[in-house]
Amino acid sequence: MPSTLTGPPRVVTRPPAATATRSRRPSPARVASVAGRVVALALIVFFAVGPILWMAVSSIRPADELFQSDPSLVPSDVTGSWYREVFAGSEALRWFANSFVVAVASTVISLAVGTTAGYAVTRFTFPGRRVLLAGLSVAYIFPAILLLVPLYLALNSLGLVGGLAGIVVAHVTITLPLTTWLMKSFVEAVPRELEEAAWVDGLGYFRGFLMVTLPLLRTGLATTAMFSFILSWDEYLFASVIGQGDNVTAPVAMAGFVTSFDIRWGAIMALSTLVTVPVVALFFVLQRYYEKGLTAGSVKG
Repeated sequence: MPSTLTGPPRVVTRPPAATATRSRRPSPARVASVAGRVVALALIVFFAVGPILWMAVSSIRPADELFQSDPSLVPSDVTGSWYREVFAGSEALRWFANSFVVAVASTVISLAVGTTAGYAVTRFTFPGRRVLLAGLSVAYIFPAILLLVPLYLALNSLGLVGGLAGIVVAHVTITLPLTTWLMKSFVEAVPRELEEAAWVDGLGYFRGFLMVTLPLLRTGLATTAMFSFILSWDEYLFASVIGQGDNVTAPVAMAGFVTSFDIRWGAIMALSTLVTVPVVALFFVLQRYYEKGLTAGSVKG
């Protein structure tokens, strides 16, 4: 029987593949573009956050450091005397309570009326529709100070001057045009076919709006509510003229720290910081709705 002799297996080695690649360096133009964007963003953040940070730091700064020729962002000592001065009496809590009641009431009323009005001008055609839209545009860009005297006379004839109800009516007058326009854009982004399907199922216009359209407007409602609340919370002119006595809001009460003989800058900074906190907190709570709302209202589905 013949035998077959085999040698040891041959080992074939292959040269390693060249894996190293030459790194590409960015061009000078791209580096300059990125650097310019970073500098521009840093400037925007500085001018946006800088005053707020300086206000907060000044509210805990000692009195002798408020007017230094070479001020520093970090105070040498931290004091709460300015906050104690703000809350020295029971008025401070009343100021914030008044501001909260006025802002919430005006936001709810403006949102309810603005949502239904925005839905009506978007979905229905009726005589005077274009005139109404033009009137909303004019009311939105109309200077608010020109409405002060006629609105004051109207509220005075109704006996609403001096109370919180009069301030609420004034703030609704300011926020309603913006609320209607914003909700109009959000309603336009909702497909009409969904409502037509609800009408075919026998829901009717009103129930179809409540059960189909309104749930799809959550983002728009949150975004619009935030804008309306901030406008009412920060408003000074109408609240200072219409509100009287104990019915004043926090921004109006801030003017009480300015007298003919002295300006309590530390107390003003402390109260300003406290007024800013609810707005910042509201923004962070509704941030995800706000970010979606910036684009949802501009896309027509």
